[in-house]
Amino acid sequence: MRRIWTSVAALGALAALATVPSALAAYTSAKLEVTQTANGVRIQATGNPDDDPTAAVRIVAPAGTALTTNQAPGTALGTVRVVAKAIDLANADVPLEGPIVVAAPGQVSPTDQAACLQGAQPLATWILALSAAGQNLPVPAFLVPTAGPQTALGPAYIQVCLRPPDLPPGTPGRQPLGAKAYLVDATVRGVFGRVALGAWVSFWTPYNPGVGTVNVAGTIAAPAALAPGAITVSARRRGRGANVTGRVTQAGQPRAGGTVTVLGGTRSNRLRRLGQVRVRANGSYAFRARSGTFFRVRAVAAPAAAPPLCTQLGPALAPVPCVNPTVSGFTVQSRVVRKR
Repeated sequence: MRRIWTSVAALGALAALATVPSALAAYTSAKLEVTQTANGVRIQATGNPDDDPTAAVRIVAPAGTALTTNQAPGTALGTVRVVAKAIDLANADVPLEGPIVVAAPGQVSPTDQAACLQGAQPLATWILALSAAGQNLPVPAFLVPTAGPQTALGPAYIQVCLRPPDLPPGTPGRQPLGAKAYLVDATVRGVFGRVALGAWVSFWTPYNPGVGTVNVAGTIAAPAALAPGAITVSARRRGRGANVTGRVTQAGQPRAGGTVTVLGGTRSNRLRRLGQVRVRANGSYAFRARSGTFFRVRAVAAPAAAPPLCTQLGPALAPVPCVNPTVSGFTVQSRVVRKR
């Protein structure tokens, strides 16, 4: 998908964002997947629970993203679901969930904000109002404007800082329950405008395990490209039905791995579902319809791995290693065609 990666690479350099030496520890599984919704974005971040604990995550919105940050305190912006490994509960998985709300003035202490943002001033402060088993575990999140060379990458980033979970119980500043998050699924509405083509880029910084100090040199980047999908369709007569064929692409390049649903009928405004086929490795699909005159197809593609993205972004991210790049999923529908 060269058009995706070339456009993303043109977003600019990132030297000012993370000027740290390259260092790979037990911290390479982080992955970001982003899907645009009708009025916002769905952000899914995952990692291996056996990796070193995460100290901070920074997720930069794509260049050209319009921001809306004037929501009143208490406004619900979406929802978030987290799965964490709780050290205090024999490493059991603990699901946490709750709304994302705009923080009230003073709800996040200036000390906590300064420690997380290192003096940067946020455009907005949110609370991830997580709870589990009757226990509230609120986590602050900040929307921060980029500065200097970072502005070429995007206008702002979400930053979340976490407490170390693997210090001895009772240690001040330890994460409650020794909770080590490894899956986050958040939907944010009314803040981020849609972009036609670009990339969200996440930066993950771990703790040095067991001591609660931040391992800045272990920072990694995990990008997620956004790109539009398209589908073509033609129907060639075969008996009472037709051979329905076409191609699925994303940003003009073949997109494998999706599913195509074929609709057909004797009238163009009365189409019914005839069946489904998988998209081949080269982006093509084929379906034998036993009846019908008019046809329409719909393709659904899930987020997928996108190795070329790291290659294109590499110079911009250096010296931070780039891992587990993805490209967005999509749903797209064709026009109605008549068999020939």
